[in-house]
Order: sequence, then C-alpha cells, then structure tokens
Amino acid sequence: MQDKRLLIVDDEDVLRTSLETNFKINGFNVRTAQSGEAAIELLEQFSPMVILLDLRLPSMDGISVLKEIKKTNFDVNVVIMTAYADTQTTVEAVKCGAYNFINKPFELEELEALVHNAFENIELKREVDCLRYRQKKFEKYDDIVGKSRVMQDIYSQIDRIAETKDTTVLIRGESGTGKELVAGAIHHKSRRHRHPFMEINCSSLPETLLESELFGHEKGAFTDAKGTKKGLFELADTGTLFLDEIGDLPLSIQVKLLGFLEKKQFKRLGCGRDIKVDVRIVTATNRNLEQAISQGLFREDLYYRLNVVTLFVPPLRERQSDIPLLAGYFLEQFCREMGKKKMTFSRDALALLTGHSWRGNVRELKNVVERAVIFARDLTLGPESLGAEFSQIQLRNTFSPMGFSAPLDHGEDIEMVLAQKEMDLITAALEKTDNNKTKASEILGISRFALNRRLQKLDRMRRQ
Repeated sequence: MQDKRLLIVDDEDVLRTSLETNFKINGFNVRTAQSGEAAIELLEQFSPMVILLDLRLPSMDGISVLKEIKKTNFDVNVVIMTAYADTQTTVEAVKCGAYNFINKPFELEELEALVHNAFENIELKREVDCLRYRQKKFEKYDDIVGKSRVMQDIYSQIDRIAETKDTTVLIRGESGTGKELVAGAIHHKSRRHRHPFMEINCSSLPETLLESELFGHEKGAFTDAKGTKKGLFELADTGTLFLDEIGDLPLSIQVKLLGFLEKKQFKRLGCGRDIKVDVRIVTATNRNLEQAISQGLFREDLYYRLNVVTLFVPPLRERQSDIPLLAGYFLEQFCREMGKKKMTFSRDALALLTGHSWRGNVRELKNVVERAVIFARDLTLGPESLGAEFSQIQLRNTFSPMGFSAPLDHGEDIEMVLAQKEMDLITAALEKTDNNKTKASEILGISRFALNRRLQKLDRMRRQ
C-alpha cells in the first residue's frame, strides 16, 4: 500500500515524538496531534488511514474523539492507546468502532505489529468493497462494464462461444473497444477457466522475437538463445492463447500458426520434434482483414481457419447509455488507486461525456477520467474537469441560440456583431473561473497572452 498515512494523537510530547520518528523511518506518512480537537482538524486535510489515539486527552477524551472520527470517516482504523484499560472502556471503544487497543507501557514491536495489521485490514476492506461495488452497482459481465442492449447481446454470444471447447474465435472491433476483455471473458466462462490464459500483442515484437515468444526455442537456435525456452503455445497448454492484433502477424509466422490450427502441434525454433498441445486460439484485430488479404498481407486460408466464429465489439458511440456507467466505474477505480476521496460527476459533465464521439472508444474515456481525477480540486467533477475540449463544447452549446443563422439587421456592423459574440464567450469563461485568466484561457483553447490581447482589442473597439 502506497502513502501509508498514520495519525498519532497523544498529549505526551516524548512518546508522540518518538513514535513519529520511528514510523517515519519505516516508511509511513506521519502526522501528529496533541489534542482531540487538533486531531479532528487534521482529518479533512490529511485523511489518515490508521490513527493511534490516546484515551486520556486534555479537554476531549479519546472516546469522544473516536466518535467524531467515525462520523466523518468510518473506514479509518483507530488503535486506542491507554494506561487505564478496563473492561467497560474496552467494550465502549469497540462499540464506537475502534479497530484494536494496546495498554501502556507497551513494547514498540507490539505496536508496530498492530499498525501493520491495521493497514493490511484497510487494504483488505478496500478489495472487498471494490468487488462488492462492481457486482452490485454495475451490470457487469466478468471484467466488462455495460448494460445496453448491444452489450447484452455480446454477453449472450460470449456464453454460447464459451460452451464450445476448441472453436477458434475472431474478435473484431475498433481500437480501444475492449476486445482483450471479451477474450478474457470467453476463457473465464469456458471449461478451460482453471487453466492458463496467455496473451500477446502480435505488433509488439519484431518478427524473430515474436516467433520465439510464441513457439519457444532450443539452445543455440539463434545468437542469444543460451538455453531452451518454452513458448506461449506450450505455456497455454489446456488453456487459451489470445493473439491480439492478429492482422499484424508476419506472413512467415502466419504459416506456422496455420500449421498448428490444422494439426494442433508445432516445432520450437531449432528443434525438429513436433510438440502437441491442447490450446484454444482466440484472436482479435481492428484491421480490415479482407483488404489485407487482397493486398497479400494476410493469408486467406488462415483467415478462414480463424474466422470460425466472429464476434464484433461495438464502438462506444453505439452504446451511449453505457457511458455514465463506464465513467463512474473508472472514477471509482482511479480514486481508489490514487488514494483520493470518492468523487462524482456533475450532471453537465455526464451530459458532455455521453454526447462525445469517443473516437478512441473506452480507452479514450478511461484516459479522460484518469486525467480528471489527477487534476481534481473538488469532489464533484464538472465540465471544466474534463479538459479544454469539453469546456469549449459546453460554451458552444451555451451560446448556440446566438448563432448566425439569421441575417443581420439593416445597418448592423458585422465587426461589432462578431466582437460582441467573442466578448460573450470570454465573459462566460471568466465568470465560470472567477476571473482567473489562466483557467479561462484553457477553457477557450487559447493562451493567456492571446486572451489579454483580445480583451485589449475589444476594449478599444468599445471606446471607438
């Protein structure tokens, strides 16, 4: 777990300082407070995961502090430290949500073990919560998020395909649509699910290395072959081998793949012995294979071997109803990974996300959400959190009724009309950012220097 945030609350200066030094040396992010009031103030800005809380504090006792902590952050683990432990106090602390307690004086090793366990418990709870969240909140199929009609059809096809044991599958769709997730779902829903799922991107390696990676090699097969190596075909035995970007597979390897599909056996590089394995082949591509065949870049006989069952993954623009679901899923994921508090999208932001064309499909949406979480300043993400492109769309929509479809009135100066439209846009951007010119220029898609220059020009025109 990264950034292990620990808050130590104790009014004994020597103990508090020594614990702070020890835990910092061991890689913890530590803050301290000498009173309950100071500890509560730190909750919002520091957001600790574990708190070491002394039971006897000036003005506000530990139980009262514990109750306040649990009001704002129920998930934090609080370890009570006390020299006055009794059964009634312990029971009350547990009822109020204490994770554990330790009696003073204590051995440092004992306290360290308690703190480590508290952090491990936090991580475990997060993993469990994540699984519950995915299962309950989303209409989800394996690792695929979506409940639209077109996705329901995809799930149905996956189920039918998974029932077959050896049928080769070709998954087609644009880049970024999640073809690898569909391949994984086919494997995990099949009778091979307890066996290996191996995958490789056929465009990621040069030809020689790709052939070795797939089929393995014997010692001395080529210059750097210092020992025998099993390829993915052997490693995937009894399981599934997923070949992504199959349209980029070199012709020489296409021949070997075709041979395997016909006989279910292959030879390692530098070896004359046939190796027989039980592997299901699933492939994917965003290329037009029919065109590649006509250009001599892809073997027609291999195409028919791979294309026994074809599954088309739709682009994101064809399942707009899934966009809010996906955006929320990625938002939850990135908040959790970055250790940030739970965030939500505003209604305007979701409207912009839903209406976007998403040429990069799910991958592009994921990148937009990740960027929004990184630069977020509030727990509600509005249009301005999505980037300049979306903010400009919102401004255009805001002022769409003032378009130029109607002719100018008699005697109107076109330069003054255009200047007024420009001023309206600039004014809206400045109002949205509380007159912050840097942010306003980002929304408008221009530099701060250009914004100042336009303001000066518009001011001169008004004075004329």
